[in-house]
Amino acid sequence: MLTVLQPVAPKWAAISDAANRAYDYIVESGNNPLRVNYPSGLLTKPGANTKLSKASPLPIWGLTLAPAGASGYQLCPWRSPECEAACLGITAGRSKFSNVQQARINKTRYLMEDPLNFYCELFHELQTRARRSGPFAMRWNVLSDIPIESVCARALNLPTVNYDYTKSYLRALASLSRKNYRLTLSYSGHNLEECLDYLDRGGNVAMVFRDIPPTWDRFRVVNGDLSDARWTDPQGCIVGLKAKGNIKDSVFVMNRSRV
Repeated sequence: MLTVLQPVAPKWAAISDAANRAYDYIVESGNNPLRVNYPSGLLTKPGANTKLSKASPLPIWGLTLAPAGASGYQLCPWRSPECEAACLGITAGRSKFSNVQQARINKTRYLMEDPLNFYCELFHELQTRARRSGPFAMRWNVLSDIPIESVCARALNLPTVNYDYTKSYLRALASLSRKNYRLTLSYSGHNLEECLDYLDRGGNVAMVFRDIPPTWDRFRVVNGDLSDARWTDPQGCIVGLKAKGNIKDSVFVMNRSRV
């Protein structure tokens, strides 16, 4: 079982209250944000992040916050020490540049310290995006693992498609009964039995391989490096991801089939 490490400082009850008040103010009442701290938008645009720029039937927008505790707030409560040490949000691509990391930290602190205005901006942006560009997919956690379904479930009504990866077995399990939020459970090197159970229940599991095989154990493997459109994957399959950055020798790299 994966050890749950508690977040540092986030007051989730207060953040949830602020998010729901923002939804009432922006979506239900049709108001504009009173403050706009990010005129260019809070969302990561399709093509601005390698995770989101892969082939997809819908443009994918994402919320890219500082991973784990990089901002001083723990946004990955189900992390393992190995995944935090090798996090692609810190070690890969544009993430290696300090200005990119600082921008994510600033955005995360805005969410944690002024959640009402943060969500007012975010919900207004999502509404504007739908009105101007038509159907789109939303990845709520490009690098974090915040349960948006608990923070503000109504927010899932704004995008056409909602999806995420998570290391929380319970979050993933609950998503099987949701039609508007697809969650892929991530293999951490410590949660194999949970992953197998989730696969048997029809859920999908992301696994990192040195070389992506066509099958693993009794399960089909789809190449997750070709597209991030996880809502198009067949049920009960493994999403294979090739080891990148400095994770090639990590415990969550699956090097051979389970016997």
